[in-house]
Amino acid sequence: MAITKQKGDIAEAFVTYLLKQNGFNVLIPWGEDNRYDLVTEKNGVFKRIQVKYSTPKNGTVEVRVRSCNNYNVIHYSPKDIDIIAVYSSKLNKVYFVPLNGIKNKSICKLRLEPTKNKQKKFIVMASNYESRFDLLE
Repeated sequence: MAITKQKGDIAEAFVTYLLKQNGFNVLIPWGEDNRYDLVTEKNGVFKRIQVKYSTPKNGTVEVRVRSCNNYNVIHYSPKDIDIIAVYSSKLNKVYFVPLNGIKNKSICKLRLEPTKNKQKKFIVMASNYESRFDLLE
């Protein structure tokens, strides 16, 4: 099992690969003190992206809308990033979730399948964000 830093590196590499395949320029900030991991540019439009690695569990892909270390918790805001790119390790897919579309400021769960009880309110389907490169243009 990969440790946290290795998982992050894997996710960033995979997202970068997909972005390059889809005609985006990818800029990588120098150092570890940025809230975003990548910046994309296409046709003069720049987007700041925070990349997350997630393993599906209980029919969902979990998106953490914060960064934690031993000292503090930082909640992302639209001042810091535009998109969270969630790499699902077992599915080998990427979900591009706009930060302004996330209601809960700590966590968002993307459902892989509809709920068994047919609930729709407050449900966010992963398929709505899968490979949504248009959100970056």
